[in-house]
Amino acid sequence: MENEKDSKARKKVYSAPALEKGLDLLELLSSEVDGLNITEITTRLDRSVGELFRMLAVLEQRGYIETPVGSDRHRMTLKLFGLANQFPPIKRLTSLANPLMHKLSYTIEQSCHLVIYYEGKGHVVVQQDSPSARIFSVRLGAEAPLVNTCSGHLLLAFSEQEKRELMLSRIPSDHPQSNTVALEDIISRVQTQGYESVISAQAHGVNDIGYPVFDATGQIAAALVVPFIDFTDGSHSTGMNVIHENMKATALEMSKLLGYE
Repeated sequence: MENEKDSKARKKVYSAPALEKGLDLLELLSSEVDGLNITEITTRLDRSVGELFRMLAVLEQRGYIETPVGSDRHRMTLKLFGLANQFPPIKRLTSLANPLMHKLSYTIEQSCHLVIYYEGKGHVVVQQDSPSARIFSVRLGAEAPLVNTCSGHLLLAFSEQEKRELMLSRIPSDHPQSNTVALEDIISRVQTQGYESVISAQAHGVNDIGYPVFDATGQIAAALVVPFIDFTDGSHSTGMNVIHENMKATALEMSKLLGYE
């Protein structure tokens, strides 16, 4: 009987050059807001125009990329994002989270977002702007490193030990890596508190506050985070106690809607 090692080795021999070209194109364009022209694409991917021209045409016909009128630059559309949000677990989470986060944001006058774990990092799947004139928010679809973000600390702290080790083993090489002792202290503190509150490692003047959202199995499904900013002109009157109370209540309501008891 074939063992797991042999099975993995056998799977690695398969190759689909055309599919790989298409995926290379999508991955390249996903990080380019303004898109790229054919010369830039062929240079980046080290492929000829002949190899990629037909692939670009098909991806555009299927709606995955577009070329704005009067431009020669190819850029991503939101079709992949739309497909990802049709995935049942994410679709259910976002549908129930949106109204609750809208209410939370307007109550505390701060932006908020929801982060899930996938393949070694967090991903923002719901984002709600503050009603205030001045806001700080995180882009929908943005990635969150696990070891130095509020959401990452929550996702790690409230995952079972075996899953946590797997999560840490899959952290991308270009993301901050974990310091075992320091991370153990963070996990212990977050578990004891039941939430996380930490000065942002990505932006000055931001205090990230987060609460866990659990699913029907009692596992963490997402991290609800508020990137709190304080206004020096006194225009923001919501106290920190009110923010914590409302965040905790919102996270609990989301959890209950997901079947958590």
